Amino acid sequence: MGAFSTAFDTIIVGTLALPWVLLVLHLFFSDDESGVKSLLERVTKQNQPAVTGVLLFAMAYSLGSAVSRIAQDFFDDEDLHVQISSYLFQIGITETSIRTDVYCQTLQRGVVAQKPDELSANKREHFRENDSNCNYTARWIVPKTHDWINSQQSLAADLFHVQEAALLLKGTDATERLRQFHDQIMVLRGATFDGMIAVSFLLFWWSAKFKSSLRWMVLLLYLVPGSIATFNHFSERAASDPPYMEFTLLVLAAAGWCVLWQRRKKEANRTEGPGTQNALEVKLAYIVLAVLLTAAGFLGWWATQVLYDRQVIYSYRALSEAPAK
Repeated sequence: MGAFSTAFDTIIVGTLALPWVLLVLHLFFSDDESGVKSLLERVTKQNQPAVTGVLLFAMAYSLGSAVSRIAQDFFDDEDLHVQISSYLFQIGITETSIRTDVYCQTLQRGVVAQKPDELSANKREHFRENDSNCNYTARWIVPKTHDWINSQQSLAADLFHVQEAALLLKGTDATERLRQFHDQIMVLRGATFDGMIAVSFLLFWWSAKFKSSLRWMVLLLYLVPGSIATFNHFSERAASDPPYMEFTLLVLAAAGWCVLWQRRKKEANRTEGPGTQNALEVKLAYIVLAVLLTAAGFLGWWATQVLYDRQVIYSYRALSEAPAK
């Protein structure tokens, strides 16, 4: 049942990726008469719904698996930061920073296991002493060094993963609520990532109608963060951690440049006539709708991540205080 649930969540994430896949086909292959269109026509003429269904299932599962893994790293990447003087400017909403803040808040309220092992107790005391008032967890501007933040987050991650593993060993029935939260996190995180990709391509398409150099400024929204994160990744991180977020941002910047360049060539070659300008435009309402849906998915993931972390910590305390059978 657990394997089916995981596959179902992966298929949902892959299905939600189809809108931006269609945008890619429209923006880059709409004029290729011998390519995409002919392929689609051949598929429809075959009249083989079973084969088509199997291919769509395989495509959705493969795409969902890739998107889920990239989205997990994208929402938990610590490479996008800048150290200026004694202040660290970073992304305050990541999976690790949320978990660190939740763990710090629960420690401050005394929600801890009463029978911890010695190693966990030492780590917890070290974590508490570094930031006893929770002033620096999940903050965008931190008056501390980057190494100190990494140490705090690593301590919280070690303690949390031990507690999570202890709960998962209890079996499916005892952790049903945890698994529901985990499945929701996976779907909402993947849906938010799909929405971000769709918004990016819609933004490139919409900005292509402007005839000034301002439309090229959109690329800086992806090129600058991607360059900073890439530099920090290869100068600070281990080689075992793939640069998923950096790869995504730089690929989006390259794709946006291609879209703007193609539209610019079409503007230079086309003859002015009725309806020619509308072919280059996408309604701003579509972008606003996509942004709202993406923001809703992001807020849902944020809230569910907090609920999941709290549920693990409280459940572990209840488990440790339960009398032995």
